[in-house]
Parts: sequence; C-alpha cells; structure tokens
Amino acid sequence: MRALPLLFLLTAAAQADLGSDVKRSFLPKEPAERLVRLREARKEVPGADPKARNRAAATIEKALKKEPHPEVRRAALDFLLLLRTERALDRLVAGVLDQDATVARHVHEIVRDHADPMLHQAIVRALKEDASWRFRARAVDLLLSGGREAAKAPLVEALADEHPGVRGRAAEALERLTGEAHGVDAERWKLYFEAEARKKAAAARRDPDQETRTVADQFRKVEIYEGPLRGLIPTLYTIPIDTKRVIFVVDMSSSMRSGVRSTHFEELKQAIFGLASDVRFNVLCFDQRMFFFAKAKSLVPATLDEKVRVERWLNELPAGERTDVYRSVTTGLAMLREALDNSPDHNAELFVLTDGRETESTTSMNAVWNQYNRLPRQRCQVHMVALGRKSTPALRSLAQQSGGQFVEAPK
Repeated sequence: MRALPLLFLLTAAAQADLGSDVKRSFLPKEPAERLVRLREARKEVPGADPKARNRAAATIEKALKKEPHPEVRRAALDFLLLLRTERALDRLVAGVLDQDATVARHVHEIVRDHADPMLHQAIVRALKEDASWRFRARAVDLLLSGGREAAKAPLVEALADEHPGVRGRAAEALERLTGEAHGVDAERWKLYFEAEARKKAAAARRDPDQETRTVADQFRKVEIYEGPLRGLIPTLYTIPIDTKRVIFVVDMSSSMRSGVRSTHFEELKQAIFGLASDVRFNVLCFDQRMFFFAKAKSLVPATLDEKVRVERWLNELPAGERTDVYRSVTTGLAMLREALDNSPDHNAELFVLTDGRETESTTSMNAVWNQYNRLPRQRCQVHMVALGRKSTPALRSLAQQSGGQFVEAPK
C-alpha cells in the first residue's frame, strides 16, 4: 500500500520538473546553452500529463516574447509540437507571424512534414477565429504549405471571410491544390468538389474492394499546380484587373475630403488585396506632389507582405494639396512603358483615379500623349475612373484610344 503514495509523489514531481526545467531552459545568457537545456527538457515530455504539458506550453509562450535568438525560437516551436496540446499547437501556429523569416519558414516546414490532425485543427482555428486578417491569411498559407486533401474544405469556407485579402489567399490556395480556376466564387468551388465526390463514389462502386476514405486519406499529399494563376481577377470600380503587371495612379488632393479619400482608398485596397501573388504592381498617389509605394519605376510582387505594407502606406499618406493630374499621368505612363520593357511576355494596365480638373496650365496634355505614343499599344490599356466628375474628356479619350474603360464613380 505504501507504494501507491510513493508513485503519486514521484509522478507529481516529474510533472513539476517539466514546467520548471522548461523555465530554466531560457535562463542562460548564451543561446547554445539555452538550446542544450531545451533538448534536455524534451526528454520529460513523454511522461507528462496534459496539465503539465499546458503549463510547459504557457512557459514557452511567455519566454518567446523575450527570446532574441531565432535558433532558440525555432527549437521552442519544435518543443511545442512535441507537447501536442491545443494550447501548444495554437502557439506553434502563431509562430508564422514571427519577425524573423527563418522562424516563420520553420512553421511552414513543420506543417509540410507532419500530417497531424491536431496541428491541422490549430491552423483551422486560427483561420476561423483570429481577429487579425493578416494572421488568418497566414493560416491559409500554412494550409497550402501542408498540401493535403484536408485543406480544401476549410479553404472553401475561408472564401466567405470578411477580408478580401483572406478570400484572395484562399482562392489562390485552392487553385494551387486543384489546378482549377474558380477564383473567390465559393458556389463554383462547392459544385466542383461535389462533382469530384460523385466521380470517386462511382469509382468505388465499380471497384467493390476499394476502401472508404479514412482520416489518414484526408492527410495524403496532393499535387501542387505550379503554373500561372488564372482564377483571381479582382475589379476596381467594375473594371477587371486581368493582367500580371498593374500600375495605379491615384488622386489624393485636397478636393478628396477625408471621408471621400478614405472611401476611394478602400476601393483601391480591395482591388490590391484581390491580386494574385504572381502579379506585380505599384501605386503612385498624387496631388501636386507624387508619392510612390515602391521605387519610382519598379513593380513589386503582390505577396501578402506587400499587401500589408501597401495598406499601412496608404493609411499614413499626408493630407492632400492642390491637384496636378497630367504630370502624374505622364509619370504613370512612363512606369507602364518600363514595366512592358522589363516583362516582354506580359501585358500591362494603368489605372487612373482622379476627381481633379485637367491641369494644362502646369503640364500639357501633349506630354501625356507623347508618352502614350511611345508604348507598345497592343500590349497595354489605360483605364480611367472619374471620381465624382463628368468633365474629363481628355483622359476619357486616353482610355478609349488604348482600348481601356472609362468609369464615372460617385463621390
């Protein structure tokens, strides 16, 4: 009978040792020593109960907020995977937001290499529940990194996300996982997967010995489509953006009162968030000055990082001054020409959004036409969005000459 109390005490001591040893692992000044201690503490995990594992996960979560060394942070993420509780895996998934690219990439490697249903559920929880659209979009990327059958259903659900950046990422991930191009149209994706399910059911009927799908089958690897993305075609004021090289020239002058400017900037953000990651873009905002999102004549890929950055950049632009439309349009056309020269296999589009009067007194329309006439016009279009004005004949003519669209948007 005395053996039972002794066994209980030994077990309790072992549980306490896991949390204490994990805490002590982060105390040494040298990163190499912290790594050694973490490796030693891992040996205690197999005998620890869920409560002890959660305490260890909480300790790691707290330590990661101050841990400066990327290699130690990566080792801590591996420790969380070994703990394998809900709390531990949720914190592991959050590592995808780490400032250090190698740490964030390590999370992708873990997801790629482990067909773990509990880890999958942690990613799905982040996708459904987290308040940050950026984190939800990163969760989409993790599902794609896993490249497994189980990712498809939550990605279809993500097409209903409130943020266009998440919806666009989910549509892109589905296209990569299936090779199909249905964009953000959830109904078309559902019909596609229903048709696929019917094909599999018919195949099973033809082969009575075929086993039904198991949980393991859900986590089988699927082939990733590597070609150009075709399904993501966002719109800007009803105008489709269907090329892989895009430049936006956007009025931010004082006539765009704060509320008006905010509304039109939101339209621009929605369009940019919907761009596929193989699109390259730049934004030029203007009043009598010019502000470039990227270096003046360069285009950047429409990755999640760049979309987050352009959102912040637009929000931090200064108050507008007087308008100088033609000079900015001329500059936009020069950027368009540069983009076409640098990408001979792609077409390009220029979008001009302005509510300002055409300012021939500061820049002649001749300069605009001279720049336009230097373009390979069979490979580009200029689209004009008149924000609250109906009197923009010269820019309307530019859009029509290029085969682009002219849209009047209410202010």
